[in-house]
Amino acid sequence: MRKHIFIVILIMLLPVILVAQSKMDLTQSSYQMIQYSVSVVGNVRYPGTYRLQADQRVFDAIKRANTFIDENGNLHFSPPENSSTRNITLKNKNGVSYIDIERFLRLGDEKHNPYIHDGDIIIVPAIEENIIISGAVNNPGELELLKNDRILDIVMLSMGLSNNAYLDSIEVVRFIDNSSNTEMIFVNFNDILNNPDNEQNILLKNDDRVFVRSIPEYHRKEGVVITGEVEFPGGYTIENGKTTLHEVLVESGGPTEKADLRNAYLQRRSSEDVVDPEYERLKMMLVEDMTPLEYEYFKTKSREMRGKFATDFQKLWFENDPEFNFLLKTDDYIYIPDKTVTVTISGQVKNPGLVTYVEGNNYLYYVDKAGGFAWRARKGKIRLIKANTGEWLKPNENTPVEVGDMVFIPEKPDIDYWVLTKDIMTIAAQIATVIIVIQNVAK
Repeated sequence: MRKHIFIVILIMLLPVILVAQSKMDLTQSSYQMIQYSVSVVGNVRYPGTYRLQADQRVFDAIKRANTFIDENGNLHFSPPENSSTRNITLKNKNGVSYIDIERFLRLGDEKHNPYIHDGDIIIVPAIEENIIISGAVNNPGELELLKNDRILDIVMLSMGLSNNAYLDSIEVVRFIDNSSNTEMIFVNFNDILNNPDNEQNILLKNDDRVFVRSIPEYHRKEGVVITGEVEFPGGYTIENGKTTLHEVLVESGGPTEKADLRNAYLQRRSSEDVVDPEYERLKMMLVEDMTPLEYEYFKTKSREMRGKFATDFQKLWFENDPEFNFLLKTDDYIYIPDKTVTVTISGQVKNPGLVTYVEGNNYLYYVDKAGGFAWRARKGKIRLIKANTGEWLKPNENTPVEVGDMVFIPEKPDIDYWVLTKDIMTIAAQIATVIIVIQNVAK
């Protein structure tokens, strides 16, 4: 019975619902069909009068006056570079108002992007004044400046302060008159937050530079990185100067079966620890201006890995030897390579490249496996470069070659025989002259 009553009521209300829906659709359709004439003038790409829907806003009109269609039919919004977004004038039958589009775009303030009305005139001027805000703000950069802008206004338009902002002292650098001389003004932003009318919330001037400092060492993330043949390579948090190398190795799951602990290393990368003033000085000099000892030092340092610790990972891991269990520091880098089973042959051999390592063989074995010496090989200058230390050795038949080492065979230098002949003749002439002088003196 109730079901029948509900159906009867629904049938009776159906015409009313349909009429209401029809009126709603008609209202929406009519509203969408209404168009207003709006003029956009001033510093826009295409000033003029535009027909816009009644439900559009001031920024929609400005976009129409700055949009063009490229040859592919794509729309591009491209206002003039110095077009104002904060000092826009809106004139209509209700009077004159001023629009700050940036407050709508950045802060969502709809008051600064009102709906259009028929006959609106939107005047977009050029930018007259600006400031630069940098440092610990969420959106640093250059901003158009209005005549009543204060510190708080600009910070808000910069999307607020970063979490690490130092509020006690915000710096404003201001140019004096039209000169390049400046003055520095410091304001306490805590006072401004407590009371925006506080005198600390100063008026800004054209070309001011606002700088928000960061709190030193704010929530600094202490960590090291371990890569290569460990179970879980990646970054690890440490207590600076307390966490040990062995603790991080354990936390990473330890070396894998493929790990080559003989060639593993720990490198300190913090700049204050690896700086070498003498090496930096020599880098600025020409080689010919160095003394022989300085040049030798420069060559040695250029071949070394800066900040590398002299450690033995085998003793550290298997014996937990405290001698090699260094305290770690932020930015330290730990590398555990895989087991290399080759020796590299580079330079003047017939087939340079990798040769399988065979324990007990000297460098000549690997040269032979690489096809032997090429015809331009400079055999007297062969060097064995050790994988673990980077040391350059002049090898002999008894010098041990280890996994990962490189045998380098340089090329014979080109000889200009004409120049060599002239030099020999010159020297011979000089010797003959000396002999003649001696003979004359002896007489």
